[in-house]
Amino acid sequence: MAMDKKIEKQKMAPWKMGLIAVVLVGGGWFLYQLLADASIRTYRVPEEQLIVSTVQFGAFEDLIPIRGTIQPFESVFLDAVIGGSVEEVFVEEGSFVERGQPLVQLSNTQTRLSAAQADAGTTEQLNFLNNLTTGFEYQKLNTARQIIDTEYRIITLERQKRRFERLIDNSLISEEEFDAINDELAYQAKVLQNLKARQFVEDTERDDRLEQIATQIVMLTENLEISQTSFESLLVKAPIAGQLTSFPVEPGESKQNGQRLGQIDVIDQYKIVAQIDEFYVTRVVPDQAATFTLTGAEYAARVVKVYPEITQGTFEVDLVFEGLTPDNIRRGQTLQMELTLGNPIETLLLPLGGFIQDTGGNWVFVLDATGEFAMRRDIRVGRRNNRYVEVREGLQQGERVITSSYGQMEDMERIQLTQ
Repeated sequence: MAMDKKIEKQKMAPWKMGLIAVVLVGGGWFLYQLLADASIRTYRVPEEQLIVSTVQFGAFEDLIPIRGTIQPFESVFLDAVIGGSVEEVFVEEGSFVERGQPLVQLSNTQTRLSAAQADAGTTEQLNFLNNLTTGFEYQKLNTARQIIDTEYRIITLERQKRRFERLIDNSLISEEEFDAINDELAYQAKVLQNLKARQFVEDTERDDRLEQIATQIVMLTENLEISQTSFESLLVKAPIAGQLTSFPVEPGESKQNGQRLGQIDVIDQYKIVAQIDEFYVTRVVPDQAATFTLTGAEYAARVVKVYPEITQGTFEVDLVFEGLTPDNIRRGQTLQMELTLGNPIETLLLPLGGFIQDTGGNWVFVLDATGEFAMRRDIRVGRRNNRYVEVREGLQQGERVITSSYGQMEDMERIQLTQ
């Protein structure tokens, strides 16, 4: 009986082992990439539906688009100082008026009566004060006359005393008569002293009272003028020369105190009134330049006034034309303008697009070298105008970025471009 032969197991060739190892490693890597790609939120979109822009290095012009409205450089509003019924209208809306020209006559019976009563009362008070002033003058003259009489009496007594002194030595008059002269002279001296003291008091009091009376007369005169002016204000006149662009007034209708009657515009010079987003309120200052195109020609304007008040997210500026003024412009006409906020600077630029509203400029989708995929990347932007946004961090010159609106792509991490 033959013996069984032991068969030895052949060892695998090294090259086969290496091949298996490569296949296993490659398969594992492929599986890892497949799983990794599956974990990334990817959005597939046809390439023709996107706008792709290239990051470039160039001069950034700090411009912002604004919309301005043509307005007269100077306008004056007409208000009813005193309300009343419209009695007569002298001009029509749209007419050119001169300064001081009557426009409308209002009628107010109560105002007429009040003005008449005020005139009568003021006149009576003025007459009373004038009588007081006259009385003070009479008092001054009366006191001065008494002083003159007393001084004359003293002079006469002194002259008589000197004669009596010679006569008494010769015993031609009695001592009683001489003493009477001396007593009368001393009495008149005291009277004169009293009169001068009274005159000083009267002068001081009179000066004070006359000053008060003068002040009261001025006030009463002003009140009288105001009363007359309020009555005269029922006749509304043009405060300036210009065009009566608004005048909704009809005979017979009633106007309240302070109610707007119309508007007069100075039409030989215009300005541009623009509303600007409050984001730029600290960067807009007088003398900044703006440009706009009208009927194929380019014009310039300059900021002359910035209003700091912010209303509904915007603030207002006034601009005037620089150089040539457009022909045939009309009040209320709208202009699309570009306002220059600063000098051009060299920096990285990214064309502006719908992405800026979706991301706020905080991130973008950047295409890879093949142009087949775009990955989400955080960036930091600076100033922007109506064409470009300034790139400060996150992008390099020459990189391509999806700049169209992201829409449904906002929550994705990668965009795959398809044909």
